[in-house]
Amino acid sequence: MSVVADSPRVVVYGEYPPYTTPGAVATLATVRSLLADGREIEVVSPQQSAAHHHADVGNPRGAAKLARLVGGAELVARLDPGILGQAGGAGPAAARAAVGLAVRRSRAATIHLSPLTAPPAGKWVRTVLGPADRVVVASAEDAGRLRAAGLAGPELSVTEEAWWLPPPAAVSPESGSDGSGPSGRADAWPVAAGAAREDIEAEVRRRAAGDRDSDTANPVSASWPLHMVAPLAPAPTGSSKPLFRMVKRSVHRLIGWEVVPIVEQLNHLQRATIEAIDRQTSDATQPGATDKAARRR
Repeated sequence: MSVVADSPRVVVYGEYPPYTTPGAVATLATVRSLLADGREIEVVSPQQSAAHHHADVGNPRGAAKLARLVGGAELVARLDPGILGQAGGAGPAAARAAVGLAVRRSRAATIHLSPLTAPPAGKWVRTVLGPADRVVVASAEDAGRLRAAGLAGPELSVTEEAWWLPPPAAVSPESGSDGSGPSGRADAWPVAAGAAREDIEAEVRRRAAGDRDSDTANPVSASWPLHMVAPLAPAPTGSSKPLFRMVKRSVHRLIGWEVVPIVEQLNHLQRATIEAIDRQTSDATQPGATDKAARRR
């Protein structure tokens, strides 16, 4: 793996594990690709996750945080296309203006959009997408709607994969077209009703061996258990009882200076471990990696 010496850091925004949504899977794939290229990355997600930061761009505070983090970096963002609709209030309008600021502050910005669900408003199309270098949309129809709304500056292209959709269930050649074979639906068993215990156990062992082989060949599986661990956070200070809430907040203020750095360090350690595993996995899956390892021995 070659590391580009003077490459700017990249801020990646989108849903992220431990969430298992299609958007989170797509963001993880982007992160893995950038890590394989030796890029320095920071991941920002709308909710608390395994990302470096969380900032919900649907509110002004989260959007402003993203604008601060992006300064001088490249930006790759998967945004909800609802951000391009009518604002409907001062809060959403301020948030969208801050997202536009984040795009402008980046060195280069690529924005991915899932299918448009509402007519885009020209003001927000120009504010949010106008400063970007590249906008990737779901269909040629969406591209036409954005051009009609006034988008002229960035390169506009149509994605080659529907990353916002869950992957289709795989059906192997051994299984029928209805998925009734061994690799069809998870609840489809080739063992007949009333089969002997030995036959059932043999099928369980066969499936377990297939799962192990699939995990071994899948680079995502190496660090997936760490992605599924929710990041550590200080205990919440909220309470339905005013006295308890006041006591919790007082204790938090007293010990926060000592607890918060430990929490942040543990979360940094988790992320560093994930990135180290991802880099090793990327190197191991490259062609010729096995031959190089054998020569080193």
